[in-house]
Amino acid sequence: MHADRVAAVDVPVAQACFIGPDSRPLFAWHHAPPAHARRGAGIVLCPALGYEYMSAFRTWRVLAERLAALGFDTLRFDYDGMGDSAGDATDPDRVGAWQRSIAVAIAEFRQLSGADAVALVGLRAGGMLALQAAAAAGGVDRLVLWSSPPSGRAYMRELKAVVRLSPRDDGDGDNDAADGTINAEGYVISRETAGALEAWTLDSVVTRPAPKVLLVDRDDRTIDPGVEARLKALGSVVDRIRAAGTADMLLPPHLSKVPEQALDGIAAWFRGWHVSPGPAPHRVTLQPGRTSVTVNGCRERSVHFGRGHGLFGVVTSRDETSAAPAVILLNTGGGHHVGPHRLYVPLARQWAARGHFVLRFDLRGIGDSAPSERSGNNTAYPEQMLDDARDAIALVRKEAPGREVIVAGLCSGGWLAFQAARHDLGVDAIISINPPLYLRDRDALWLRDGRVLGRYRQAMRDPSKWVKALRGEASYAAFTRVAARALSRQVAVRARGILGDELPDGLANDLCAIAARRIRTLFVFSRGDNGLAYFQAQSPPALKRPQVRAFVQHLVVDGAGHVFRPLAAQQTLAALLTRFVTEQGVSQDR
Repeated sequence: MHADRVAAVDVPVAQACFIGPDSRPLFAWHHAPPAHARRGAGIVLCPALGYEYMSAFRTWRVLAERLAALGFDTLRFDYDGMGDSAGDATDPDRVGAWQRSIAVAIAEFRQLSGADAVALVGLRAGGMLALQAAAAAGGVDRLVLWSSPPSGRAYMRELKAVVRLSPRDDGDGDNDAADGTINAEGYVISRETAGALEAWTLDSVVTRPAPKVLLVDRDDRTIDPGVEARLKALGSVVDRIRAAGTADMLLPPHLSKVPEQALDGIAAWFRGWHVSPGPAPHRVTLQPGRTSVTVNGCRERSVHFGRGHGLFGVVTSRDETSAAPAVILLNTGGGHHVGPHRLYVPLARQWAARGHFVLRFDLRGIGDSAPSERSGNNTAYPEQMLDDARDAIALVRKEAPGREVIVAGLCSGGWLAFQAARHDLGVDAIISINPPLYLRDRDALWLRDGRVLGRYRQAMRDPSKWVKALRGEASYAAFTRVAARALSRQVAVRARGILGDELPDGLANDLCAIAARRIRTLFVFSRGDNGLAYFQAQSPPALKRPQVRAFVQHLVVDGAGHVFRPLAAQQTLAALLTRFVTEQGVSQDR
């Protein structure tokens, strides 16, 4: 075990804060080292963009913790329009705003940490931005470029390759829009932003960005010598390591793995950084960051709650006297509290402007919440998820007394929302989006059958597959078996609803119990989702009852995919959720 990992036990708890101008605040975390170990230097982490930012989120937090354990004040932050910072991805001049974000982070971090010497670590496109920001500032003390593309054109080429390789969510359409925008795993990049990124070249860096630079190369790609040559020509001393694990770090959040080898290499490089003597580090008085700001006319603040204050979230509200329902937004898989494609952030701010109290938070072991002893880190369905939901509901009941409480989530978050109603955690309404309801019966065969049927449905759209079948060149025996099995299930479930009022233990029984508690429930499914197939097969006996239909409704969205990647699908989902949330307030007034 490495020394910095052992020392991490003694590192103070990181502090969430807002930095930058009140009109455009950035969200950040200050990881302070132990007072006796403080080196008098700070390290600012410049994250990747879009889906890579979400995938590498846990790695970024672990890196910050390890650097703090070495004695460096470390800051990780969200660029303007990303994460919990102000702004939106559709705002103009994104690249300029991201570069200004780094400049703000450097300036304010010096105030927060009392450090004069500052280093930057940039991941992927964050490396390009860090290199530009360092050069524009006249240089920083040290710079790490982790898998940073050699040019904006190279980065955009990689991004477009990801888009081309991604499955089409509507089966026929394109992930790129006609207006030139790019949809990379649900993160939309405007034509203007794509053009600004693509225009960047190493030739634009004309001053030395740092005396010492570390290049962290991926072990699964050919090394490009261009960046090193340019930096040496500008007078930088360049070190280079080739570490395994970057590709696994950039997998979807619930599959992402922390690249230990790369983190060890970065920590070892910084371990040799000896900062010039200054004021005694233990005598530095740190300036606390702001814990609340005003964004779009609403107050946004960070909160720690639950057992040991181990849960972290962000509350957005405006009118504390409003009777509009409170909303709790749940994690999707291993993604942190900003939601898939950062969907939760603009929704929270829009709803707060209408008087709602909104909490988006991380379950234990996900995002910025402490790991659970039972489930560890990065578990999409942690054992204690119901306990975490109870803690979140208790917080909202305390801080927004008298309001109805709505719990909402997608995929694993949709499953937890359903469980909150099923186990009667004291909610008034739920929104469950593409929940894997088949988990209720622990029926792995159901899920496998659903995938098989999905593949065959897709194949049926291809005329060449029909030709093969007619010629006897393709066998559909497996399809026949699976389809027959699915039909027998549907007949059995529907028969139970016809033959008597008593329902066996199953989804239909759950829906009846939820309706009896008067919990208003909205299920939203994407066409073709496995959860929809299960719902349609299991729910009819309950939905035949008027008293259930009065409280349980479901909607189906076409061309959305499981996580609503297409922009049109995201907009449709946002509109559906807003309508439901607004209707609950109206029904309460009546």
